[in-house]
Amino acid sequence: MSTFTFTDIEKQAIVSLIIEMINADRVITIEELVASNAINAELGISEEIFQAGKALNFDYAIQVVKKMDTQHKCFVAQQLVRIMDSDGADEAEFNLFEHIGRLIELDKELGC
Repeated sequence: MSTFTFTDIEKQAIVSLIIEMINADRVITIEELVASNAINAELGISEEIFQAGKALNFDYAIQVVKKMDTQHKCFVAQQLVRIMDSDGADEAEFNLFEHIGRLIELDKELGC
């Protein structure tokens, strides 16, 4: 389990961003699904929260994450990196990661 706690809407936003990352290169691999399922289990994401996150608008998810404190934003970024690393990050995933970082105002210098 994660040492961080998240509200249901924050969990939905995380699900939404993970799904975006999985779909970034338009190739869904078993490794990405395994990593995603592990993250869901660690965060205690129920099927109901998952389905709501799956339906959540990307821009809204960004706004939810943007309101998090820096430590929580870093945690979300680390989960996206887990998805990217699960099958080897490609350019589309890296570009999406950079884009999300800018949108949520996560400074690269923070070392997360």
